[in-house]
Amino acid sequence: MGEDSGDEAGIGGGWLSPRTLLDKTTKFVLNAAHGKTRTLLPTTEPAGRGFAETGVLDWGDDTDAGAEDEAEEHAAEPQERLMLVPERDVLCGRWNDCAVVGDEQSALSPAPPGMLRIVRPAVPPPRRRTATRPGLAGTGAAGQLRQFTALPARVVARVLELLPVDAMLAVANSCRVLRRAMHAHGPGAAGSGAAGAQAYTGVGLRVWRARIGQMGWRMWHERRRGLERRPRIAVPPSHARLLARLSGVDGEAAVLELVRLEPDLVFKAVYAELIGDYSAFARADRCVPALAWAGDGRLRGARSAAERLDQLLWFARGRFTGAADAANRRLVAAADAFEAAHLARFKRALVAGDRAQMRRCALVLAGIRDGRACVRVLVDAHPLFNGAPAPRYSAVLDAGARVADAHTFDAFLGALHSVIAEHARVVAAVLPVPALQESALHAFVQALFASPAGSGSGSGVALGALRRLYAHLRAIPVADQISRGERGLPDAATRDIVYLSTVASVVSLVLDKADAWAQMPHVRLPRELGRRCVFAAFDGVIDEYVLLERRVIERAYEGEVAQWAARAARDSVAAAEAAAADAAARLVNFRQRQQQLDEYRDRVLLVLQDRLQITLEGSSSNGGKRPRRRSSASHEAPRRTVVGDVLGYAPISIDLCLNMVLTNRDTIERLAVFAEAPPDMRLREKAQDAIESVVCSLLQNIGNHLRPAFGHMVAELKDLEHTVMLSLEQHQQQQSGDTAYTAAQAQAEQQARGKFASAELRFFELIHLSDLCVQLLEIYFKSYVAQFIDQHDFLSQSNQERRGLERLVDDSVAVGMDCVISIIMSQTQHIVHTEQRASDFSPNSNVSLALTPTLACTRAVQFLGESTVVLQSMAQRQVRAVFVGEVGLRLFHVLLDHVKQFRITEPGGFQLIADLNLYYDWAAANVDPDILRYFAALKDLANCFILAPRDLRGFLKDQYSRHTFDGVMRSEEVYDVVACRADYRAIRSQVEGHCDFM
Repeated sequence: MGEDSGDEAGIGGGWLSPRTLLDKTTKFVLNAAHGKTRTLLPTTEPAGRGFAETGVLDWGDDTDAGAEDEAEEHAAEPQERLMLVPERDVLCGRWNDCAVVGDEQSALSPAPPGMLRIVRPAVPPPRRRTATRPGLAGTGAAGQLRQFTALPARVVARVLELLPVDAMLAVANSCRVLRRAMHAHGPGAAGSGAAGAQAYTGVGLRVWRARIGQMGWRMWHERRRGLERRPRIAVPPSHARLLARLSGVDGEAAVLELVRLEPDLVFKAVYAELIGDYSAFARADRCVPALAWAGDGRLRGARSAAERLDQLLWFARGRFTGAADAANRRLVAAADAFEAAHLARFKRALVAGDRAQMRRCALVLAGIRDGRACVRVLVDAHPLFNGAPAPRYSAVLDAGARVADAHTFDAFLGALHSVIAEHARVVAAVLPVPALQESALHAFVQALFASPAGSGSGSGVALGALRRLYAHLRAIPVADQISRGERGLPDAATRDIVYLSTVASVVSLVLDKADAWAQMPHVRLPRELGRRCVFAAFDGVIDEYVLLERRVIERAYEGEVAQWAARAARDSVAAAEAAAADAAARLVNFRQRQQQLDEYRDRVLLVLQDRLQITLEGSSSNGGKRPRRRSSASHEAPRRTVVGDVLGYAPISIDLCLNMVLTNRDTIERLAVFAEAPPDMRLREKAQDAIESVVCSLLQNIGNHLRPAFGHMVAELKDLEHTVMLSLEQHQQQQSGDTAYTAAQAQAEQQARGKFASAELRFFELIHLSDLCVQLLEIYFKSYVAQFIDQHDFLSQSNQERRGLERLVDDSVAVGMDCVISIIMSQTQHIVHTEQRASDFSPNSNVSLALTPTLACTRAVQFLGESTVVLQSMAQRQVRAVFVGEVGLRLFHVLLDHVKQFRITEPGGFQLIADLNLYYDWAAANVDPDILRYFAALKDLANCFILAPRDLRGFLKDQYSRHTFDGVMRSEEVYDVVACRADYRAIRSQVEGHCDFM
């Protein structure tokens, strides 16, 4: 038995061949799709044979009784040769021994819908038994077996991808379920002549695209940070040329659009072109004719044969026929033999120096497997890789052996660039195809920067030079704390900075050379391919590099914090002396202090502008292009900035924050060269993660610097608040016990107010410095960090840290402001309660009215003015508005509760209106209109004390009709104020009777 029948050989009498089994699998899919209850594969097992002999498990007693019943049923059926039967019975396999007659073949009228006309043979064929599971056949199968038709359409259509193309088409055209799932206009749309999106549903289009993908066509969505996904497609070059010849479609965009809209036409065109030659490889005697002769009967040339072999190699991946195994084996053997024969000619021409013959052979080899074989031969034949380099290449190896820093590595790169340019000239002379020239140059550069795979002295010569550079930098001796000054050696931190700076400079130098390779005159290496070769050489060191960067920056931050702590401890005496002058803080010119802070802020921003090379608006002064580090000359730590502190006892060091920002900038500048790698390389991902990590470290360290300053300030304000409350309680107790208020107590209260003014001043100065720190970070992020981190990515860890720092400042400011406001309102309430007398609002009838504010009101407004003058001159507009608005709102509630404590006569009403007018004047000068309406409503309501009883009800109704109290006071509060009239008990019925507006 020959090789062609190998698929059937070796199969026992009861076993099915793979092709027969696949055909019957297709029939099983049809049966299951139409509800047939037999669920296992049909077999030719004779009666009485078990699993060991047939290969199909018989689950039950499937005796010949069923066959006898079917024979009797067959004999009882009509024996006419032409019959009309239901289409469902035909698809379920009941009439497999019959032939279907089309309407065009019959002289009779067309068959009714759902019926088919068949021709039955005179002698029925022998029945083939089907293994069944007991209990699954018959009427109870629907409750125990999940029907094939119950699956989702995408799952049903996915079955088609597992079948050969002819079986797929047969199943898709005969199964109603699949036709309904795949075709856009229902089961009858298969023969409508439409194609693509007009004929198929999304499921159908996915089936055809999956078939295209089986030929090696790759479709994906490209993802880039901050950009929308972009569809891409990669077609094998030989298939791209075939598609251009068949349809005239060329270019990625045009092919992508065609595959998106009409994938069925694309696949059918390629399939019809290649299936004939591919099927010929299933038989040994047809391989050579299939390769030698074209479809039009002409003899193929060597280049055309190579092109067709490459097309068939990609096509064979889909295994589109039942004999795919045999066809693929013979196809691969033929392709290998063809490639080896022409490659041998190429090698002989290379040895002989026959460039014309090399070009002819390369032209043929370029058509099969993208010419990788001749490219590999050309690279291996180079003197740098064959173990015996020529004398002119010894200079490159010697320069690589002398690499010790960025300068010597730059000299090595110059020699290496000359070698690459010479190889580009050779490639242009011996390879005729531009794509092959580019591939050969890429392979050569890749071999220079790759790990040595063989014994050649030049294999991985650039990577070897890099490794020698790493070893030299790590071996730099360092001095300990004792011998540093004597020997002049760097410490470990300086050595780490030298290592990091030198490696970053070397990466920049090699990237510059990669850009130069893209501009060579003979053969140009695309910039992205050159950069991939370069970055691949640094892939093994990136993990250690990133770890060292993180360690260096954390060490630098710790050093900055330690210097700040030492200076703070040294200046603690000066801080104590400044604290002794707190009593005179109220005499300070606050506007002059604000001017000093503004000048200090401008000086800090100018330093930041000079160091970061940006403008104050945050735009880069060099056009937005990141400068690369060119050398390793900066062997010392970055120069510290000294902008000084505007305050002698400043709790926040702007110098510290600014130096942290500049240190962070230096680290990101070194990591940025690795972030220029292509998006799909691990190197870029590691660099991006490292950049985000060091940015998070900056934010965390600055947050750790701000948190204690606000914590101490808030603690001081809370202690002061507690002290003030105790002092006020003692004063109230003494007043209730008719104890005299001594001069010492008055002096102590005055000192407490002075301490409060000083604490309030320092708190708002702390707010100013923290805002300056946040402003520095904002400018740094917008002008520099935004190149690497998307500021709108809310899942980014660095953006979360930024929001956390902002919340820390906002929450600390809110807590401190609450303490300040509580102290102000406590003292204001104390002044009002202690200074206000009951006779102020209920004077004797023989006392003349002055209609001027009372002493309590005057002192309360004076204290409010003294407390808010710091805020008015030093706080920002937004902070000032929030702060004074909260003071005004709380003052309104204090006054409302204060009014409810008195019985007010008509003369006292005039006095109350005078007081409320003064409070209103203070509010008009400080708060916004939304808060001012509270004081206006209270002042209008005070008129109820000077009206006659008969006019009071009308007055209140008029106020409610004008919505004076809406959102200001509840009806209960209005009633409580009105009830403070001294004569309210007598006139209560005139106000409350039939009240429909309160």
